[in-house]
Amino acid sequence: MPGVLVVEEDLQCLAWGNSNQQFVKGAPIRFSEWISSPAASLCVPLLLPVLIGWCLWAGAFQPVAAQSPEPVIVAAVFARTGHGSLQSLPSYDMVQLAAKMVNDRGGVLGRPIKVLEFDSSSTVLGARRAAQQVVQADVLAVIGPSWSSQAMVMAPILQAAGIPMIATTATANGVTGLGDYIFRVCYTNDFQAEALARFAWENLEARRMAVLTIADDIYSETLSAEFIERFAGRGGRVEVQLRYLQTSVDFAEQLTAVQRASPDLVFVPGYTGDVGLILRQARRIGLTMPFLGGDGWTGIEQNAHLGPLPGDNYHTSHWHPAIGTPSSRTLLSALGAHYGDEALGMMDTGNATEYDALNLFVDAVRRAGRFDRAAIREALAATRYFPGASGTISFRGSRDPAKAIVVLRITNAGAAYVTRMEPQ
Repeated sequence: MPGVLVVEEDLQCLAWGNSNQQFVKGAPIRFSEWISSPAASLCVPLLLPVLIGWCLWAGAFQPVAAQSPEPVIVAAVFARTGHGSLQSLPSYDMVQLAAKMVNDRGGVLGRPIKVLEFDSSSTVLGARRAAQQVVQADVLAVIGPSWSSQAMVMAPILQAAGIPMIATTATANGVTGLGDYIFRVCYTNDFQAEALARFAWENLEARRMAVLTIADDIYSETLSAEFIERFAGRGGRVEVQLRYLQTSVDFAEQLTAVQRASPDLVFVPGYTGDVGLILRQARRIGLTMPFLGGDGWTGIEQNAHLGPLPGDNYHTSHWHPAIGTPSSRTLLSALGAHYGDEALGMMDTGNATEYDALNLFVDAVRRAGRFDRAAIREALAATRYFPGASGTISFRGSRDPAKAIVVLRITNAGAAYVTRMEPQ
């Protein structure tokens, strides 16, 4: 009976006062009647400490909801806006995919990873601003950027703050020389230039070439110089070197000069947008010799607005599904599970480096055994034979890995695998 007490013994609180109210054994009474009685006014003060003690004792055995561990904060810095955004947007997705895979396996040292995305706006100034925002966000490490020019301005800021940076496809030679907290998972321009010169000389049998370089662009200028040196060292000759602005859309002047020089090969260390226009305009005026480029071409086959790019067009890159290593197959399986049948259509052959960079960071944290930037930096520097999807990563005396280079041929069906060139 709700709200009713049954008296088990004859009770009268006269011993504690002058109450004449008596509760008889077996007689039901309401709690509201008893608590308002003179007897209760005498009994309650004596019983209250006992009731409070019982409540505290019982509360100590109540289950407490487990608190979720604090996430490990990592920054991803690429271009969400600006002229490079089309090529860079999948970079964020690859870092997030790698983080999800780690979290699905329990995180790192028991904590989940949370990726904060920062926008370089496709410019050097935007990259500097993003680096400053990263420092204010107090992240544990930075994944990115992908462009050498942006890496060169971000590195000093992150080095001063003691934040490890793992660049993805920033290949310019001087990037990691800016501080011992600066790493990358890609090869360098000097090694890329050697592979390109070897491919041009041995596979394409070129002996005379023309070079088109983006004026004042760190990546293009350094790769041009390295390639020319190595090509000439094999006995090759540079007939003409011409420069252009990355914002150019008309290359008639440069291509007319190439046509007059009539080389065996045209080397263009540019990027997808400008290179696509150059290739279309070159074929339109009747240039039929092969064109060759570096990893800056990566993803050019996905720029539908360029249309077909006829002729023999080759470039280096960082990964291709055809390489077939266990780590590469793991990545392909994850892409299929997460994005479905269209997975390969939403990424390019350079995006495997973003996946590798996040996983390399996680590996370093586990080896460091704690969430300390200096300890993570030491663990990164001690990396040996990390099995990345884009190749095995080891740092020996520098923070640049010696990795194999993939050579691709641009076809109407996409980027076709040609060969993989190991370091010599």
